[in-house]
Amino acid sequence: MTGSAPFSAPQRSHDAERRYTTLGLDHDPWDYWSEVTRTAFVAMRAAALPDTAPVPGKHGFAASAVAQVTGGLLVSTMRADPHEAARTPDLVRRAAGEDFFLTLLTEGSARLRQGDRAAEMGPGDFALVDSAHPYVFRFDRPFRSVVLQVPRAMLTSRSAVAEHVTAVPFRTTRGAGAFVSPVLRALTEQGHDLGEATTSSFMRNLLDLLATACDALGSDVSGKASAAVHRHDLRRAKAHLADRLHDPGLTLLAASHDLGFSLRYLHELFREADTTPRAWLYALRLDRARAMLSGAGHDAQSVTSIALRVGFKDASHFSWAFKSRFGTNPATYRRTAVRVSSGNA
Repeated sequence: MTGSAPFSAPQRSHDAERRYTTLGLDHDPWDYWSEVTRTAFVAMRAAALPDTAPVPGKHGFAASAVAQVTGGLLVSTMRADPHEAARTPDLVRRAAGEDFFLTLLTEGSARLRQGDRAAEMGPGDFALVDSAHPYVFRFDRPFRSVVLQVPRAMLTSRSAVAEHVTAVPFRTTRGAGAFVSPVLRALTEQGHDLGEATTSSFMRNLLDLLATACDALGSDVSGKASAAVHRHDLRRAKAHLADRLHDPGLTLLAASHDLGFSLRYLHELFREADTTPRAWLYALRLDRARAMLSGAGHDAQSVTSIALRVGFKDASHFSWAFKSRFGTNPATYRRTAVRVSSGNA
């Protein structure tokens, strides 16, 4: 695409090859490339690296992509100058995504971060990202890549651990990942010469190989550090919920998005601690309210004010919940706490 020609997004219902390039643009290449990623893949923000010096003799940002439906799935090849591509929390909220994206690096290097996981990638390596959660790719040098978009159900039905191995590098030189890269590259380069039935069959086999690689890597990760990762993630989840307990509109889905977790993983973390996210947050709100009712510095606050400060929507529900938990209503508890405090003074 050159000049001011109208933007054309890939149509997934057709096998027609779609090409995109920043070459010859008469407007901002960053806005254009962000629009390409939004329509061809998923909403992301493309931007120059803030700490990268200009390349002598080179002007602007060069990038190009070719997108085509192969075997029923969208496969794209891309080449671009150094930049950062971020799927921010705001973009996740405004443009929800449910698919996985497999990025196979064929030239250059990349750094990927999603949640608490990070991957350093070199030529031949690939990694998964989950578009339901924020992530960031950083390319420090010119690169080429192949991107495969995989509907969530197609992968999770084959691998139970797919959601837990995002932003983890699969190496082409060893392990199960070595079987995935050659098939994906062959489909990208030669799939157009095969019949539809043959290409679809190869794509199903590729997804089976990918699921096997996920299972192998997931087993390895869990065997080495799963418990430690879960403890760390649970601490993060508790801290995040505690920071927002004052918000009565807080939802577990929003909290899981902010944390970079799936909702199912958030529940799994708390289940391992013999509770649920909702029950834990509910108990914390009541404990925080009890501390405020008995602590100095909150004497001037009404029971209703304290209830609202810890995330309850109304005083009557708060009073009922407080009495169910502590055996007395908030006002009586406060009077008793004041008498005890005065008697010890």
